[in-house]
Amino acid sequence: MNRRIVVFFCVLFVCVLFPSGLSDLSSEGVVRDIEITLERGMCFGTCPVYSVSLFGNGTITWMGEMYVEAAGNRTDSLDPALVSDLYDRLIEGGFLDLNDSYAYLNITDMPTATLTVRNGTDVKRVYHYHGDFTSPENLTDMEDAVDLVANTSRWIGAGPLDEGTWGEPI
Repeated sequence: MNRRIVVFFCVLFVCVLFPSGLSDLSSEGVVRDIEITLERGMCFGTCPVYSVSLFGNGTITWMGEMYVEAAGNRTDSLDPALVSDLYDRLIEGGFLDLNDSYAYLNITDMPTATLTVRNGTDVKRVYHYHGDFTSPENLTDMEDAVDLVANTSRWIGAGPLDEGTWGEPI
């Protein structure tokens, strides 16, 4: 019994002395349980409609729906550190402080985007109608950062020429 108490206090002592050292060791090289999903919705024209998800292990999943070169499902991978860095940039940029929805119709017929960020069981989702002038500018920057890290342009492609409402190229 005395031996158990001694071992218990030794373990407790080590944990108290080196709490940050132990956490640093456990976080290095370990895949973070994160998921970042961007869903782009329709507009009046030929806006690409798709969703892309980036996972902490470096997996990318793509689902192209309309006005994209790669319709259907695709899977790829990238360095997990890029996903982790993107997550950190989103959080540091104030993503968790954003409203859940920016849906005011200052302009009609604009595309939508829904950005969802999950860390373990914590989930934050922000719906963004691009015709809402009250939305913060950095929200669009965050959405674009997801596209950039996932390299969605390879699946979106050039897209068809949109003649627009008045017959002129947009």
